[in-house]
Amino acid sequence: MFRFDRLLRTFFYTSNADKLIQARMIFMRSGYQLSHYRSQHEPYDEDYSLSTVGLLSKALKQVSQEFERRSVLFVEDTSVRIEALSDETDYPGTRVKEWFAETNFADLDRQIALRGGNRRCTVKSDIALRLPTLSRPIFFHGETSGRVADSAPMFEASPQYPWLTPDTFNGWFIPDGSNRRLGEMEFEDSIAFDFRAKSLKLLIERLEELNASANLGRWNHIARRPADANAEVGNQLSLLPTERRDVLIVIGHKCAGKSTFSDFLTGNRSGVFALEGSTLLRQIAAEEGEQIGSSADALAFLGQRGWDVVAKRAADYVARENADLSIITGMRTVEEVLWLRSALPAARVVLVEADARTRFERHLRRARADDARTFRDFAMLDVEQMGFGALRVANEIADVVIRNDADLNSYWRRVDELVEMPKPFSSTRTAASELHRSLRALRKIGRAATCDEIAAATAEQGPAVRKYNNNRALKSVPEFATRVEKRGELLRYRLSPRAPALLRLLDLVASSPNPAQ
Repeated sequence: MFRFDRLLRTFFYTSNADKLIQARMIFMRSGYQLSHYRSQHEPYDEDYSLSTVGLLSKALKQVSQEFERRSVLFVEDTSVRIEALSDETDYPGTRVKEWFAETNFADLDRQIALRGGNRRCTVKSDIALRLPTLSRPIFFHGETSGRVADSAPMFEASPQYPWLTPDTFNGWFIPDGSNRRLGEMEFEDSIAFDFRAKSLKLLIERLEELNASANLGRWNHIARRPADANAEVGNQLSLLPTERRDVLIVIGHKCAGKSTFSDFLTGNRSGVFALEGSTLLRQIAAEEGEQIGSSADALAFLGQRGWDVVAKRAADYVARENADLSIITGMRTVEEVLWLRSALPAARVVLVEADARTRFERHLRRARADDARTFRDFAMLDVEQMGFGALRVANEIADVVIRNDADLNSYWRRVDELVEMPKPFSSTRTAASELHRSLRALRKIGRAATCDEIAAATAEQGPAVRKYNNNRALKSVPEFATRVEKRGELLRYRLSPRAPALLRLLDLVASSPNPAQ
């Protein structure tokens, strides 16, 4: 994933906004954008007398008559089989949407009881893909088996992931391997059980193969037919534009709302490309035959391969995609932020903040088996993340801070307002911070220095940073300022090997245009 220069532009034909949001998020996690084709009239006719393959084939043919001739397009259909109500034919089958609108949970519960009480069921997702140069559709099938729940759903719908809701069959369906209904799962947990996510994954795997073919290059890989035979084949595939657009680097503590930020914009705006740092790190490590299972693994890998290796890969992908808006989340080192800001001059750093207790409550609501269960353990996760460096100086390097302590709708409104802000952001920074001036002083001194010596050196740059203040500032960034403590001697500080990168980043931030000034 993410590695191709030439990409098929893929369209999803659907009138279901919830399906579209889900598909875009699944595509985004594999490094691809998904476009939506909006018809001028109602979507294709759904002929329930046909098999699923027949229904989708007819729908694809109908849509293709009005769709751009050379574009890649797919349609999706969902069906359900309830064992107690089915025979050789699935019931309600492809008519599930209309059936669900006419049926309540009590009715279904009563019908199952009358038919022997078998609560087993299977939810299926089928996709038909059209390639412009292929005369037949390509089909993908995903399904999840489980059972109808014993009682009506009582949970609230997810405002951000609207297909995770009590108001569809997802609210009645408990997949095998889970004790929760599909509709009440967190998004990340639902992916392994979701029938549509399974078919979309198979589609994306095929698109990976097609994109690999499109990136073979000119030499020795392709045999050309005679010029008068099938001339259409020689035309290039639809590729993404080359003009670079807006880039947001989103940083913040665990459960502050970084993924929510990215998912909201991906699901509700077209032309958005999103990358997540941990995903890229695992990809890079896998290419070298290594696995990243913990923060310690990540620190060790980055320390050996380069603290900015993830950012370099991310910058390449952003340049390749050239989306209207690119979002890069999960950058944890100052070297990553420095590389991105240097390589992508339009990039802006967004810090998402939330109270620690609020973040812990969100963490608990995810209910993952290997997650921290106490606030103390959760606080230790914060400490681990601080060790990467960027969060130590988050307020120093951020162009803007956005709070996520209130309800989700308020957060979404802030995200929308942020994206619509004039570029560059108006900033509240007015002068170099005490940390910045103290690090500059250490750089000028060129050796380990006492707090008095550092204070004196800062006075040469402007207002002095008193020794108590520079001690406090430097103590807060152990990854960049090393304490030198010897019996009988005054405390001294020296720059660590990673300090030059932080200084370059702070210098870059300080020199950036500031419309607020």
